This record gives sequence, structure tokens and C-alpha cells, in this order.
Amino acid sequence: MTDRDGDAKDFWDKLRIILSPIGGLLTALAVASLGFIGSRTVERQQAAEAKIRLYSELMTRREESEATLRKEMFQSIIGSFFDAGSASLETKLLKMELLAENFHEALNLAPLFKSIHREITGGSEPPRLKQAYEARLADLAREVTRKQMLVLESGGKRKDWTVVFSDSLAEGAAPVQLEDAELTLDGIKRRFRVTISRADTIASELKMALEVETVAQPGVPSEAVGRHVVEFDVGFYSTPMIDNTRLSNDQRVAVVLSDMNRFGASVSLIYFPGSRASLREKPYYEEILRKLADTGQGR
Repeated sequence: MTDRDGDAKDFWDKLRIILSPIGGLLTALAVASLGFIGSRTVERQQAAEAKIRLYSELMTRREESEATLRKEMFQSIIGSFFDAGSASLETKLLKMELLAENFHEALNLAPLFKSIHREITGGSEPPRLKQAYEARLADLAREVTRKQMLVLESGGKRKDWTVVFSDSLAEGAAPVQLEDAELTLDGIKRRFRVTISRADTIASELKMALEVETVAQPGVPSEAVGRHVVEFDVGFYSTPMIDNTRLSNDQRVAVVLSDMNRFGASVSLIYFPGSRASLREKPYYEEILRKLADTGQGR
């Protein structure tokens, strides 16, 4: 072995001796850094989860408080409608406004609307006061319909018509067929045909038939393909979230009377998903199973 080889070996030995403690120090620093970073990450996650839990608890308590308040309000208002004591029309209209403003998405208020309307027309109040009450009730019904239409339009499709009345339509002799509407929602295309057979300008109601045609297309069950006709009356007290027709694929369609006088009417058709319907309108079990199957296939 030469002196040069011995010097090189001594150099590397000395370097190893010097670097060994440095390597241990660096390892210790790396482990400590990783532990610090890991603990900070865990702390941040725990803080975020604590905030989420706090927010969830606050929202749950808020919803529970609101539900309790709405329950007490509903029991108080609806109970007073069936009390034996006689309340004035002014009081009943005020209670009707409270019900309509707070519970129109969950309740079918048409019977109460019609009951109060009958009391107004059959009451002993002066004609001018009766007209004011009728206008107030009609405005309330239109406002409920307007609010519901805004919600349904945000997730659905709409078609509007203006109908001019004739003497024959008022007498129920010659039906009026409106222009067909072809609308597509969530990839499902349907054709809608509305036919008005009678116009009752006194009661502000239209008697009509709605024909729904669904052609064979992907995602539509075979039993839903074809034409289906339903007949019904539509008035100011008919609300689309409640008074609608079920279609396949958890979809709905409703016809709305937004305005009417002795010369004509404004009619709208709204085609919307079942998720936007009233709280009491639940999807059928087979629709839920079909959605679950579609989700599983999508994965």
C-alpha cells in the first residue's frame, strides 16, 4: 500500500468521523420537522372539524327553533279556522295571509282559499268592501303562485300562452287548443298539448285537458312511452307545487292561471323535476331505486 492510499483512507476515516454526528443531527432535525409539520396539520384539521361541528350544531339548533316556531304558528292559525267562534273576514284574511306566506310549499291551501271566497261572496258586507276582500284574496293567491313559479323555473322549463275568450268558449261549446310545447328537461323530451274546454269568468277558472306525449328515448321506461291525457280545473287558487301531474323519471308538469278577465287569460305550463315539488310530494320507491341503479352504473 502506498502512502497516497494511506492518506486517502485516513481522509475518508476522518470525514466519516466528522460527518457521523452531523448525519445524526440532521436525521433528528428531519424527524422533529416532520413531527412538527404533522402535528400542525393535525391541529389544523381538528380546528376545521371543530368549526364544522360548531356550524352544524348552530344550523341544527336554528332549524329546530324555526320548526318549533312554525309548528306553533301553524297550530294556532289553522286551529282558529275551525273554532266555533265567529271571526271577522278581516281576521280570516290576515290568518290566510300568514298561512300562505309561511306554509304554501307544504300545504294545499286551495280549500281554505275557496272557503273564504264563499264567505266573502255570501256575506253581508257592502259591495265595495266585498270587492276589496276578493281583490286581496286574489292578489294573495297570485303572489303564492309567483313565488312557486320562480322556484320551479330555476330548475325547469316554461311555456306561456295568451288566450282570447269567445262566446262559444264561455258557453263550453268550442274547445280552444293552444300551441303545442316541446320541452326537454334532464335529457327527457316531451310534447305538451293544452286544450281549454270551458272558461268560467265568474269563478275565474278554466276547465282544460293536458295531453303529454313521450317518445321512446334513452332513460325513459317503456311503460311511460306514449300519450297520456289528464283533465282538471285551473284557477287562481291552484298552485303548481301542489296541483301538478306526475310524469316518469320523477318529473312533474303543472298548468298555471296567472291572470284572467272576461276577455281572456294568461296561462303558463311549467315542466320541472320532482325535487322542486311540494314537501309532501315524495318520489315513488321505484323512482328512487332507478336513480340508485343509474348512479351505480355511472361509477
